[in-house]
Amino acid sequence: MMKRMRRIESPKVARLLFLLCWFAYFTSYIGRLNYSSAMTEMIQGTILTKSQAGFISMVYFFAYGIGQLCNGILGDKFHPGKMIFTGLAIAAGANLCMGFAGGFQVMAVIWGINGYAQAMIWPPIIRIFAEMVSREQKMKFCVDIVSSQVLGTLASYLLAAGVMWLIGWRAVFGAAAICLGAMSVVWIIGFGKIENCGKDPERDAAEVDKRGKDSSVKTTAAGKTAWFGSGILMVLFPVIIHGMLKDGVTTWVPTYITETFFTSPAFSILVTTVLPIVNLSGAYVAQYLYKKCKNQEAMAAVCLFLVAVLALTGIWIGKDVSMILTVVLFALTTASMMGVNTLFVNLFPLRYEAMGKVSTVSGFMNCMAYVGTAVSTFTIGVLVEQKGWNVTIGSWVVMTFLALVVCMLGRKKFS
Repeated sequence: MMKRMRRIESPKVARLLFLLCWFAYFTSYIGRLNYSSAMTEMIQGTILTKSQAGFISMVYFFAYGIGQLCNGILGDKFHPGKMIFTGLAIAAGANLCMGFAGGFQVMAVIWGINGYAQAMIWPPIIRIFAEMVSREQKMKFCVDIVSSQVLGTLASYLLAAGVMWLIGWRAVFGAAAICLGAMSVVWIIGFGKIENCGKDPERDAAEVDKRGKDSSVKTTAAGKTAWFGSGILMVLFPVIIHGMLKDGVTTWVPTYITETFFTSPAFSILVTTVLPIVNLSGAYVAQYLYKKCKNQEAMAAVCLFLVAVLALTGIWIGKDVSMILTVVLFALTTASMMGVNTLFVNLFPLRYEAMGKVSTVSGFMNCMAYVGTAVSTFTIGVLVEQKGWNVTIGSWVVMTFLALVVCMLGRKKFS
C-alpha cells in the first residue's frame, strides 16, 4: 500500500481541503447529469429512442460502477490527488466529444468513457478525508460533502435548462466540458499547495501509533467483522436497490413529468430541481438515525426505505392527480435514498482506515449501488415502452419494500 497522505493540522487548511474536494465533486455532477437533462429533448427530436437513451445511461452507470470498484482499489495504492485530476480531465474530454457525437453507438462509447473517468473522483476523496484530517473533521466532512452532490445536481439541471433553451442540447455537453476542464486545473494546483502544508506521516509515526493504537485495533476488528460477516452480504441487495432509486429513477423523472403532465422538456427539468434541494436533508437525517441506532447502518436504513415505500406508493396510486404532489413524493424518495447512500458509501468505509482500505470499501459499495442504477436506467426505458408508467412505478414499490425487509433481517448481523 502507498504511504499515508500528509496529515493537515491546521483547521483553516483542512477547511480549504474540504472546499477543494467539494468543488471537484460538485463539478463532476455537472458533467454526468447533463445527459439526463438533454435526454428528453433528444428523445423528442428522434435522435434516440427511449430504449436507446436508457441503454446509453446504462452504459455510463455500468462503467461508473466498474470504475468505482477498480479505482477504489487503485485509490489505496496510488496518489489520490493525481487520480482525481486525471478523472476530471478525461471527463472534460468525453463531454466535449459527446457534443459532437453523431450516432447512438458512438454516444454509448463516449458516455461509458465519461462514466469510468468520473469514478476516479469519489474513492480518493474519501481516502483523503480518512488520512489527512482529524477524526472529528472526517466524520463531518463525509456528511457535509453530500451538499456537493445536491447542489451539483441542481447546478447541472439549471445550467442544462438554460443552455438547451438558448442554444440546444449539444451545447449542454460543451458547457460541462468547460466546467470540468477548469476544475481539473484548479484541483492540481490547489491540492499540491495544500498537501505541502501537511505533516509528513513518516516523521510523525510515533505520534500516529500512540494516538491510534487502541482505535486501530478496534476499527480493524470491527472492519473485518463487518466485511467478512454474513451481514455485509445481506445488505448488498438494499445497496443495489438504493442505487436504482437514487440515480436510476432520477434520470427518468423529467421524462415522466413531461409525458404525464404534458410539459415542455425545459420546464420539466426546472421542476425536477426541487429533488436535489430536498435531498440534502436525507444526509443529515441519516446521520441522526445512525447515532440513534447505535451505529447500525442497516437499522437506520430501515427507516429510510420505509419513507421511500410510502412515497412511491403515493405516486403509484395518485398517478396524474397533481404535478406538485408527484414532485414532492419523488423528492421524499430520492432524499431517503441519499440518506442510505450517506450510511453505506460515506460513513461505513471509514471503519477501514486502519486496514488501509478506505478507498477500496467506498468504491465497492458505490459499485454495488451503480449496478442497480445501470440496470434500472435501461429496464425503466424498456418497461415504460412495453408496459407503461403504472407497471413501472409499481415495480419500484415492490423492489423498495423487499430492500426494507432485507435490512430488517440483516440488522442484527450488520453492525
